Amino acid sequence: MSLLRVANRLNGRLHFQGAFRSMSSGSKFYEAGAVPSSISSARGEVIDLAVNLQSTRPGDLIEVPYELTVSSSFTEFWHSAFYCHDRINTSTPFARKLGLQDQVLPFSLMLFLTGSMSHADAAKVQVGFNNAYYHWPGFAGDTFTKKFQVKNIRNTSDGEHSVITFKCELINQRGRVCMSADKTMMFEFASLAPSNVSLPSNEELDTHRFKNHLLSKAEVLGELGSHSLTPLRPHQLIVHTMCRALSLTQSQQLASLARLTHERHFDSKKFEPTTEMFVPGGLVLGLAMSASARDLHEILHEEVIDVAYVNNCHPGDVVSAITYIKSLDENISGDMESLVVSTIGFKNVSASEVEGLDFPVELFEPGMTTRDVEKICEEKLPLLSKKIVVKAERRIVRQASRSEAFLL
Repeated sequence: MSLLRVANRLNGRLHFQGAFRSMSSGSKFYEAGAVPSSISSARGEVIDLAVNLQSTRPGDLIEVPYELTVSSSFTEFWHSAFYCHDRINTSTPFARKLGLQDQVLPFSLMLFLTGSMSHADAAKVQVGFNNAYYHWPGFAGDTFTKKFQVKNIRNTSDGEHSVITFKCELINQRGRVCMSADKTMMFEFASLAPSNVSLPSNEELDTHRFKNHLLSKAEVLGELGSHSLTPLRPHQLIVHTMCRALSLTQSQQLASLARLTHERHFDSKKFEPTTEMFVPGGLVLGLAMSASARDLHEILHEEVIDVAYVNNCHPGDVVSAITYIKSLDENISGDMESLVVSTIGFKNVSASEVEGLDFPVELFEPGMTTRDVEKICEEKLPLLSKKIVVKAERRIVRQASRSEAFLL
């Protein structure tokens, strides 16, 4: 017998109820604890713990009961997989001089936690992220809970899949929203309640509070000095030489730390690891951002405007990246600058293979589908056909590289 958890709608929230049932047709229902004396065998059954999203509607809230304390060892393990040398994430003395209690958890780690959905393990694939904001700093030792709200639902043109966008919030132990993001996923069922209605953005959240705090520390940052090594300019295309892969073991360990449960991340008996198992989307983005970290150093704050997952990334795939500088604003505060950049991560193609290639500028536009990207690659950039795994439109704040010219 198994416990059937059924999602019911009550005041706009998805709730659950339990009952014991037999999986065979025409079975009888028994009250909990009541077992017929004639039973001589037990049939194995699966407990379905996933939320039933097929009948959900925009505005529905999904309250997640799990809590997760991010330990310092968790943070160190993340840094071992994703390169970062920004002092705000690696240096406690530096962070404290900026009025923070400790070094800040990396943006990519916070976004991975924000979007990790243990209850939505029926998803076929993650489509992307939008509007990811780091509202309030997260620190090792913080305990996080999550809240998800259905924002938009549509069925695909073939009528066999649904695409659902969730507004995700990561909340610390003091009730502060530390990060929010819109996450879009595709499910292998058609929604029973597709809707043209889209939940409006939540204007109540102070989206830029953390960033504004850092901007207010321009004088302190000036005294501490800039560690940015290279000046950046609009329309510059950077080929990053940093690259790395996540092994199956690493991918599974990181997925377990975020409490992911999808079988495509874990079941190497059912799925072939190098062709059928997937690295979680948040980790794929982390690899691309990590590849760009050294050349964009030193980043103080970051927002993600748009992320699209183009092709699947498997354990063992080596992820490299390029970044196109779309705009640069030097007039924000002190020696800080704000940049809008497009970072593209691709698999199993080295930096030396793409260095010197001409990339069509339309490839760096946000909001593109896999079909759009592949059409451009097939016609103008065949080396990267079926190789691009993620495209990310990012807004970063960093200390500018200041070099003085001396006449001798």
